[in-house]
Amino acid sequence: MSPEFNIFYNAGTLIVICGATSAPFAIADCWLAAENLMLAAQALGLGTCVIGSALGALNLPDVRAELGIPSEFAAIAPIIVGVPSGGTPATSRKDARILFWN
Repeated sequence: MSPEFNIFYNAGTLIVICGATSAPFAIADCWLAAENLMLAAQALGLGTCVIGSALGALNLPDVRAELGIPSEFAAIAPIIVGVPSGGTPATSRKDARILFWN
């Protein structure tokens, strides 16, 4: 509703990982690829963010056509990549919850 709003936060790069809709593990495979991409970007000093709220729009027929996403594929993991504007403060971690079976 706001003209200043940009769902992709004005990031310089948007990567949309897509998967074949007929593949049984496409969603899991795409998210594994997304994780590797995000870790590699971080190692290069880049920042990433998953923009899950964009999935509905990215899978609309006109947007799919504009991005060249074939009909047998679906957008699964939209990720923005850019140069962080500042340092990331450390966060606290929860104690590990170890589950096992005897």
